[in-house]
Amino acid sequence: MTLAPGTRLGPYEILSALGAGGMGEVWKARDTRLNRLVAIKASHTSFSERFEREARAIAAVNHPHVCSLYDVGPDYLVMEYVEGESLHGPVPLAQALALAEQILDALDAAHQKGIVHRDLKPGNILLTKSGVKVLDFGLAKIQHAPAVDSLGQVATQSVSLTAEGSILGTLPYMSPEQVEGHDADTRSDIFAFGVVLYELIAGTRPFTGKTQANLVASILKEEPRQLFEMQPRTPRGLAEVVRICLEKDPEKRWQSARDIRHALRWVAAAPPPSMPARSVRVWQGLAVLMAAVALGIGAWVFQPAAPGSPSRFEASMPESVTLSSPSVSPDGRKLAAVGAGVWLRDLDALEWRRLPGTEGASTLFWSPDSRYVGFIVGRTLRRVDTTGGPPETVASFPTAAVVGLGTWNRHGDIVMKS
Repeated sequence: MTLAPGTRLGPYEILSALGAGGMGEVWKARDTRLNRLVAIKASHTSFSERFEREARAIAAVNHPHVCSLYDVGPDYLVMEYVEGESLHGPVPLAQALALAEQILDALDAAHQKGIVHRDLKPGNILLTKSGVKVLDFGLAKIQHAPAVDSLGQVATQSVSLTAEGSILGTLPYMSPEQVEGHDADTRSDIFAFGVVLYELIAGTRPFTGKTQANLVASILKEEPRQLFEMQPRTPRGLAEVVRICLEKDPEKRWQSARDIRHALRWVAAAPPPSMPARSVRVWQGLAVLMAAVALGIGAWVFQPAAPGSPSRFEASMPESVTLSSPSVSPDGRKLAAVGAGVWLRDLDALEWRRLPGTEGASTLFWSPDSRYVGFIVGRTLRRVDTTGGPPETVASFPTAAVVGLGTWNRHGDIVMKS
């Protein structure tokens, strides 16, 4: 298709060029029926009937942070015209968190419809007067609801909306599974979101390389620098949220945009990292008091320096479970205890949860980054990831006489006292 200002595509009058890419061109146009501006994406090839059907399904995603799809032609799409600028970092932390929540809202809305973006990047996210707008949403793949095959087995159907056999994405934001040519799902979007948020905060991408081969190797093998090393004011909790987004294995990442949104809200409500050391100690002390009450040790009273009534902090124990050996994480945000396994609770939550596969655990201790809980079962030293996954055996002991506390330093060394 050859377009130029003044060309008509049915009721749409072409006004000016907006951009071009490998699959086609984007034009600013006017809908003469409604007298409104639209963006028209003209493809180099004609769309199939399947593409039109699936594109109309994408149009059903009605969300304020998703660019709307209005119409489908034989070889063009008519979309909402959005005025704004692409995201770029670094930006202030509060702004990064606000933008991240809007992007996650858009991702969640599409993922709930079974739509995977597969090319999430700053260039496809515009910052407008009314907030974020995610562009080109869903023009890659739709995961349908499970269907039953001829053998009566449940299978998930996937429909690609790009050229058959092509790998869609922009390399610096592609997940390891996309780089390797494997199928991408919603967790690939989560990886790309992690790259975008990292760049918003640090002002640089987590994976870099002078050549495409170097960049691919970085995505597949390298661990990015921690955000708090790039920006010292970054809370450790936020750095951990982003790190989990960037896990190489999709199974170890956050499994939904909604979960990340909840985690970021918790980070935003946490005490700022720049508070004085004395304030940090007071806050962690309150967490210990809450743990003591939760375990039935008694009601502890925190007496403020100023005159007034004492404050009391209470939290309930899990039903029908007796807990012992409480241990507060180094960041003061989680509490672990033993009770027919390892039980974990975020101090800003109401519910305890038992970590699977930890039956028979004793002698709890935390990793320095507050992600892992170490414990002993019989003659083995094990650790479990508090974000999910089965326990791992770290070492075996010649006897079962190891009963002392463990110490886990920042270099990964664990020392046990017998």
